[in-house]
Amino acid sequence: AVVFLPRYMASGLCTTTGFLGERFDLTTRTLVSSIFLIFDAIGLCPIVLCTGALAFRNIFDLPDVPLWAVSLLIGFIGACYALFGGLKAVAVSDCINGLGLVVVGLWVPAAALQRLGGVSVLFEETSYLRPLVATSQVYDASTGTRSNGEPSVPWHVTLTGLMLTNLYYWSTNQFIVQRALAARSLAEGQKGVLFAAAMKVVGFTFFCIPGTIAIIMVNRGVTIDGELFVIKKADEVYPELVKAVMPTWSLGFFAAVLLGSVLSTFNSALNSAATLFGLEIYKIYLNPTASDERVVKVSGIFGIALTVLAVVIAPLLADVASIFDFLQRARSIASLPIISIFIIGIATTRPDAFAAKVSFATGLLAHIASQFVKKVHFLHVLFGCFSLALTAMMVATYVPCFRALFRQPRVPLAAAELAAAEQHKTQSVVDMTPWAWLYSVVFLIVLLVALLTVSLQIGSPEVFIVFWAAWAVGFVALLVAPSTAQQAAPSEGCEKSPVHSIAACVDDGGETSWFPSHAPYNDISHCIFWNTNAQVVPSASL
Repeated sequence: AVVFLPRYMASGLCTTTGFLGERFDLTTRTLVSSIFLIFDAIGLCPIVLCTGALAFRNIFDLPDVPLWAVSLLIGFIGACYALFGGLKAVAVSDCINGLGLVVVGLWVPAAALQRLGGVSVLFEETSYLRPLVATSQVYDASTGTRSNGEPSVPWHVTLTGLMLTNLYYWSTNQFIVQRALAARSLAEGQKGVLFAAAMKVVGFTFFCIPGTIAIIMVNRGVTIDGELFVIKKADEVYPELVKAVMPTWSLGFFAAVLLGSVLSTFNSALNSAATLFGLEIYKIYLNPTASDERVVKVSGIFGIALTVLAVVIAPLLADVASIFDFLQRARSIASLPIISIFIIGIATTRPDAFAAKVSFATGLLAHIASQFVKKVHFLHVLFGCFSLALTAMMVATYVPCFRALFRQPRVPLAAAELAAAEQHKTQSVVDMTPWAWLYSVVFLIVLLVALLTVSLQIGSPEVFIVFWAAWAVGFVALLVAPSTAQQAAPSEGCEKSPVHSIAACVDDGGETSWFPSHAPYNDISHCIFWNTNAQVVPSASL
């Protein structure tokens, strides 16, 4: 909200890879787009299908149903929704699914705590809640018991590699950032990002507390319908807890919300991947003269192929010890070559495309070599590789003899900075007035995170209650706080629209859509995925 979004929107972009094309060159843009596509194809989409299929099979007690069959069903529904409904359908469904997820996310731990005797149960054994610990009760699948050991994701990695993977995910990944880029002004975009951050602060209630409750239930020997409550695999904790504490009549509602949440993530990833393939690969390299309708069609075919690949890979992930750890490792591979380029590209105008490529190659090779390092946590290793990539970029920028070795001219620093500043001025196509409450809300969110950490670390229910009260007050204030730069929707056509993003592609009965006439070509083409029946308004900037 403070660093990345203003730069993206000031450049008049709808995609994060478009920023790299503007800042460096087309090759760098294509490299990063390819990484995004590979991660979506063999990482994110299969993981979403696998976790969703496992949850459905466990909740409804269907062990004999093949995992691939459930994955196929979810993938088919998701592909139809994303490819034929477009980004608009994804955006609308996200709002509905989000509300349902909040209801269910609070309902499950509340029902479990009620069965155990109330919220105070959480604070009877504070070791279960402490985020800053050297050891914890680690589950051993071979013996079915827990013993003290280092957590799979210890707290100190948040200061190194975990910080980088999250920075990559929330600030550079097209899958996430495309939502913020749809804002009609910088102020609205910043408010939206901080709204998501406020919800993320209490995300532990949905994702962490159920696991803690499950451990308490196992240690207490709780029985459900005469059978001992047991957890055989970490990835089965949530569905087993739901089956144990939720009333039977509510499982249908829960299944609907779960399906909606799975489809929301899968749809967004699929739509993002199809868009990137159509604009960054097909339109540029395979068929530069293709019409917009042809790009839409080919992107749809690619989306179908990606769905099939995800369905094939998803069942193979069932044997992974921890899908969360697998996701973190896959994300680290994707993020390392990318995040260094984005950070330097945002922070300074001096490194050029050559330096970016050197950093990309160094980071990728360093990460491959780091796979042989076993005694250091992989997220710490990731941070070391990131530091090496930054060093390589600095050398490729500031050491003349290194640049001469690769026949690269000296970088005209002053000229590069001046050109970037002028480009910054001419491409700002939305109201760039920052949100008036930006820094106040950022400070409040940081304060809430600190308060939550303290309450869990010392095991104080009183501080925990204060945290929730402060969060509720802040959340309501955030909802009612006005944006300082609100703009009305255009009423006559794209050529008069002040907005630059896919949010301006307003559907009109499923037949036509508005497209920003002032955006670069690739950003206009990006809008065609809003509605497959849309017609593109010609632009003077083509």
